[in-house]
Amino acid sequence: FASRRRHTRFKCDWSSDVCSSDLQVTPATSPTLAAPMTGISIRQVSQTFQLHQGDPVQALKSVDLDIARGSFVSIVGPSGCGKSTLMKILGDLLVPTSGQVSIEGMSPGDLRRAGRIGLVFQQANLMPWLNVEQNIRLMRDLVQDRGIEVSHALHVPELIEVVGLGGFEKKYPHQLSGGMQQRVALARALLLDPALLLMDEPFAALDEITRDRMGFELMRIWQRYQKTVVFITHSLAEAVFLSDRVILMSARPGQIHRIHDIDLPRPRDEDMRLSDAFSHWVGTLNRELYQVMR
Repeated sequence: FASRRRHTRFKCDWSSDVCSSDLQVTPATSPTLAAPMTGISIRQVSQTFQLHQGDPVQALKSVDLDIARGSFVSIVGPSGCGKSTLMKILGDLLVPTSGQVSIEGMSPGDLRRAGRIGLVFQQANLMPWLNVEQNIRLMRDLVQDRGIEVSHALHVPELIEVVGLGGFEKKYPHQLSGGMQQRVALARALLLDPALLLMDEPFAALDEITRDRMGFELMRIWQRYQKTVVFITHSLAEAVFLSDRVILMSARPGQIHRIHDIDLPRPRDEDMRLSDAFSHWVGTLNRELYQVMR
């Protein structure tokens, strides 16, 4: 949780975090993504970790990036390229060595203290002694305990229905499947109507069938609330299916190698995932990923 992580963020060493020729694909843009209605502005962000032993490790180097408000952006790249480090900086879990970050005109710290950053990780991190309803309300209760007004919060019963957990309100985490636990974590992250939703491989621990289903569910929920989402994944197919843009990072020290505008129409469905255009995008990203890993 934010309050616990805040006390440790200066101590942690996050040193490790990867067709048909007649198809027309929109060319990749330049490394800096200039978009209207900018929600996130990242300027010359670098991150170097001073280790207890050995040489310093530079995880990020001079990252420049703009992300449009309400867009869904995925970050992919080789393992250890700084994807999770960049997400921790956006979530105010880590202070960059240099550079500046602005989210809708606010610093990540100010936005987090207002409860306006939603976080979903690979593990749901639910409180085992709280039921579904109580786990979803937890972040609101923590923010209210600090005396912060949360009139913008969504309604818990609404979120329970939106994430497909109707009838499970009084169930405890041990009574839920992995996919259902992640639905609770997503509802908890959405409760305070966040300006930014950060998702760090949220479906990586799920089986393939459940992971695909959660991808469709996430797309449905995003289309309803239109949040700015930054999503980390090692699945190129998942990135293409979900995203407006896919950011490909280079090997460490992480930099923006290329930005792809995914021009597949929305809403996206099962048939689209079987299309030649979808396969072409996945193949394009796969070839570029191999190039940056050389």
